[in-house]
Amino acid sequence: MYGCEKGRESELEFNDQMVLIYIAANNDLKPEALASVNELERGYRDGLNLLVYLKTSSEVSVILKIKADDTPDIGSDTIAIYGNENSSDPYFLSRVVNDARKLSPASSYGLVLWSHASSWAPPLEIRLKSFGQDNGLEMDIVDLKQALPSDFRYIIFDACSMASIEAIYEMKNNARYILASPTEVLSSSYPYGQIVQYLFGGKEELIKIGQSFISYYQSLGGEYASATVSLIDTDSLSLLARKMKVLLSSKSLKVGFDKSVLQRLDFDPNSRVKAYDYLDFLRKGFEPEDYDVIMKQLNATILYKNSTTAFLNNPITEFSGLSIYLPDARDPLHPYYSMLQWYGDGGMSALFN
Repeated sequence: MYGCEKGRESELEFNDQMVLIYIAANNDLKPEALASVNELERGYRDGLNLLVYLKTSSEVSVILKIKADDTPDIGSDTIAIYGNENSSDPYFLSRVVNDARKLSPASSYGLVLWSHASSWAPPLEIRLKSFGQDNGLEMDIVDLKQALPSDFRYIIFDACSMASIEAIYEMKNNARYILASPTEVLSSSYPYGQIVQYLFGGKEELIKIGQSFISYYQSLGGEYASATVSLIDTDSLSLLARKMKVLLSSKSLKVGFDKSVLQRLDFDPNSRVKAYDYLDFLRKGFEPEDYDVIMKQLNATILYKNSTTAFLNNPITEFSGLSIYLPDARDPLHPYYSMLQWYGDGGMSALFN
């Protein structure tokens, strides 16, 4: 399945860019994970420095060096083997990232995080956290942030609900750009065969990945025409937070504001974090002259956004590219939510006054 093992010394080479796709699929996504690797092999072009960490069982996991292969089997070379390590353990994630950089050093790095996810969902139960799922165990968003280096050119979340302002803001120092979806992502994943070459580029190539993602799901038709995506300039997030804090500290919500009428971007009935469209909240919660400066900053922060007209038959009529959580004073998630960076920097505590 994993190809032949190669000696590590023979794999040490320097390329300008290296991309690691971290696939944590020791869960119900195993078939889709293998399909994604097959797509990467079909779309591969010579000279691309592309590695995949892959775990689909409780027995072994590997790092693959992707090479062109048109067969249904995985034909890429195995350059590292691990035992039954927990792929949702932040220490192990950090180890894999470091190993990948030693195996294929480069001048810049991209990262794709592929698994289940649930935005910034807190560890209310030990088995339910934010990103990655390995035999039911997941990783807290703060632990994820701390496990990763701060020099990624980009991070792509091939995972549900990670384009929330809370999750993106928490990860803002890990990468120059973040591409993610505020809604769920269907298990059919990204069309990797079409986007391999775009993984090795800059802002414009990341926009092309987003465009390909939306076009792919639009082409499926019916209820499977379900996708949202946005590309965030993380350097702009601090300014967005400061302007948000000024708004919330100086203006009150409109009398009669009702968040039940806002565009929801969480469509899984089991979602633990309610996700509202960021701009729809501003429009319905404040007067235009009050939020205009934030809307302009939001437009500067989100470099690309797009969505299908519906998600699993749920209409999407408002889409700003980011979701936001709106807690209540007695919200059981509040103690954890209040520890997130966005809560303080964005002035969210004012909503409780």
